[in-house]
Parts: sequence; C-alpha cells; structure tokens
Amino acid sequence: MTTRAELQESSETVRVPQEPALSRRVAADAVRMAENFQSDILFNSGSIHIDGKSRLMAFILLDALKGKPVEVFARGSDSEQAVRGLSALFEQEQAA
Repeated sequence: MTTRAELQESSETVRVPQEPALSRRVAADAVRMAENFQSDILFNSGSIHIDGKSRLMAFILLDALKGKPVEVFARGSDSEQAVRGLSALFEQEQAA
C-alpha cells in the first residue's frame, strides 16, 4: 500500500555551473548526496530525465548542460529535504 509520504513530490530549478571543473564537482557531490535520500531523484532538462543516483548519467547530463537551468525533482518521503539539499549545493557553487 502506498502512503501519502511516498507520494510527496518536490522540485526546484537550479543552474549548472558554467566552468567544467565546477560542473563535474557539483555532479559528483550531487550524486553522493542523492544516494543518501530514500526518494527517487531526477535531474530534468527539457525531455531529458536522468536518475540523480546514477553517477555516469548525472556526470554526462550536468557536464553537457553547463550554465543551463536544470530541474531537481524528487518523489518520496524525504523529497523536500532532498530538493532543498541538492538545490543548496548548486547555489553554493554559483556563489563561489
């Protein structure tokens, strides 16, 4: 049986850092962080949807989208915390 908490969804749009070294570091940190959440996490850009817990796919997407907006989407019991944490990670790199 599916509980209400499992159906919880959250999303936020972030911008991938323009500089290649930063975008790769954010991708690595984002995947490591995503793996700590129970929620399903996706990085979305247009019709592209990548599993946030897949290292290879996240690297490819985030490297290809340097400087562009990407939606961080999560579905599950800790989706709000996941989106908040991942979004902060991207914002932190933009401010650096």
